[in-house]
Amino acid sequence: MFEPNSTIGWSLGRLRSTASDLIAFIRAPTLSVGDSGGKGRLADVAWLLLLNGLIVLVIAMILFPIMMLFGVEMSSEMSGLFKRPIWQIMLLVVFVGPITEELIFRIWVVGTPRWLAIFLGLLAWIGGSYFLKQSGLMASGQNTAIAMITVIAIAVLVCLIRFWKSSVPDWYVRIFPLVFWGQALVFGFVHVFNYAGENAVALLPFVLPQLVGGIIWGYARVRYGWWANIVMHMAYNLIATSGLIYVLLTQPDIL
Repeated sequence: MFEPNSTIGWSLGRLRSTASDLIAFIRAPTLSVGDSGGKGRLADVAWLLLLNGLIVLVIAMILFPIMMLFGVEMSSEMSGLFKRPIWQIMLLVVFVGPITEELIFRIWVVGTPRWLAIFLGLLAWIGGSYFLKQSGLMASGQNTAIAMITVIAIAVLVCLIRFWKSSVPDWYVRIFPLVFWGQALVFGFVHVFNYAGENAVALLPFVLPQLVGGIIWGYARVRYGWWANIVMHMAYNLIATSGLIYVLLTQPDIL
């Protein structure tokens, strides 16, 4: 159908090869021992982002009419976010959000001890902050919170120094498929709270775009390095947010 040297034929070939490699990885997630760093090529990540966008576009074409039919709305927290000034929306959604989420869900997924130490430090900080808030200790003063953060920071620093050059443990390589699918599923599920409704199960279909993101960005993390999933997440949010901001500017009463 296409000439071997045609732009369309070449583009379809690149897109097909990207999809084939992604599918092969999904069928059998494997982890190469060692952190791949930044050895991946930006062009390959761009093709992967295009594939990500096409998949989500197809899903959105199915889900959006269903959302309109059943009156599914954004949660009050999400609605409040998009009532902020545009520069704040872009800062939070395009930069702060993706970096934070990638640190929590995927930066560590390659299993090198230094990344696992950072991940466990983040979990300790989140869990500790929640405990202090629930127990009322947070309100009693800042000293407790400062002490907690200091202890966690020292522990993470010691682990980084101790395990900086350590390789991925064999046990982690064996359980990697479970880790990979676990991060993708949890990442997708937590976005159910973006929508209003008491029945979280009924809202699960609407987090399919985030589930796809968890899978593809996890693959990018393993295949290309820590920068790839962050760049893809930022670019994805930029495109999605730009479209939503346009709708909000033209239809301000939609929220």
